[in-house]
Amino acid sequence: MPYVEDGRTLIQHAFEQGYTLPAFNICSVEMLRACIEAAAELDAPVIVQTYPADIAQVPPKHMAALVKSFAQDVPVPVLLHLDHGPSFEMAMQCLRAGYGSVMIDGAEQPLAEVVKLAKKVSEIAHAQAASVEVAAESFNAGMSEYSTPEDCLRLKTEGEADMIAVSIGSEHGQSSMLKIDLLADIASTVQAPLVVHGGSGISASDYAQARQYGVVKANIGSALYRTLRNTWEDSARYGSHREVYAAARAALKEVAKEKLQIMGANGQARSYILWQGE
Repeated sequence: MPYVEDGRTLIQHAFEQGYTLPAFNICSVEMLRACIEAAAELDAPVIVQTYPADIAQVPPKHMAALVKSFAQDVPVPVLLHLDHGPSFEMAMQCLRAGYGSVMIDGAEQPLAEVVKLAKKVSEIAHAQAASVEVAAESFNAGMSEYSTPEDCLRLKTEGEADMIAVSIGSEHGQSSMLKIDLLADIASTVQAPLVVHGGSGISASDYAQARQYGVVKANIGSALYRTLRNTWEDSARYGSHREVYAAARAALKEVAKEKLQIMGANGQARSYILWQGE
């Protein structure tokens, strides 16, 4: 399956069909390969994404080339996304490299400035056939800073964002419960694809409800990082560094498969391919 050049197609399919795409934070070959192989085994579309700190390890042009190379070998759609993009410049760098989707994180800025930046990025991204995710709240505020339906609507209508990342109870690296009533209000107001962050600690029951309210993307970082770290810490039992990499890849693949199944993405790759042909 070709690399997904335009993230809007995959996002729209998930929105229409009612499933959530895990977006796996990756910064190494074993992480990338594990997530893509997991998706291929489950006939699932998949998003892999890079955090700004990950870009410091592997620059966008090299990451895009690597992801495209792996995507050519599997029969499922693979989308590359910039996670928590802090600036217009970084978003442009990733778009120029061939990312199919970028995020603008405006948590430290007034809403009016976030809307303005979102519109600027969206106009360019859409002209290049790529999708844009925007957030206006922090996801590490002790569950005290929630999104409002009105703010989310502004990000969609004035900021022209394709996906709105909502703060509804999940936190990075923490187990948490979603405020489903707030999610329902936002979904009813915005009527557009939504995103949750801190996805590693969200329960299967909350994901089942979130899918019904248009959550098309959920970020998975901590579950992968912890698994990778555990393998490294246990590295003394392996005979070589290559065995450590192989063990890490196998463990990471199991985590990815679990998340793909919990979110209902398994079996959706062929549906996406057929949907595109309509």
